[in-house]
Amino acid sequence: MKLAIMQPYILPYIGYYQLINAVDKFVIYDNIQYTKKGWINRNRILINGKDGYFTLPLKGLRLFGY
Repeated sequence: MKLAIMQPYILPYIGYYQLINAVDKFVIYDNIQYTKKGWINRNRILINGKDGYFTLPLKGLRLFGY
């Protein structure tokens, strides 16, 4: 049996879906430490042929140990 465990993303990248498709069981581990400059709440999109970034603000953010 193939098992994958990943943190949740607001807009996952294509590899996230490929991983889900490649395993028998997929677990969303949602009790993680938030990384302020990570990709959990932001992503990159193509705008007029150039990379553009967007970030969704999180309300009530809790940073463990900070």
